[in-house]
Amino acid sequence: MVHYRVPLALAQIPPPLCPKCGSHRTEIVGRSADGETIVLRCNACGERSRISIPTGEALPLPVAGDAETTVTA
Repeated sequence: MVHYRVPLALAQIPPPLCPKCGSHRTEIVGRSADGETIVLRCNACGERSRISIPTGEALPLPVAGDAETTVTA
């Protein structure tokens, strides 16, 4: 079994709301190279939206090497 330990700060960030329907059932599916724009997909209405993040409030998204992996047999 593989366990991923997510930092507590990441677990407490509320999901962005869908600009179209206001649902919290969103998923970040893309991010710009400069980190100031994210692409959201709403799982309630299916809308894809680009949202700019104000400077200094960038979302701390996990990077491939950030998560610790524990393998148990």
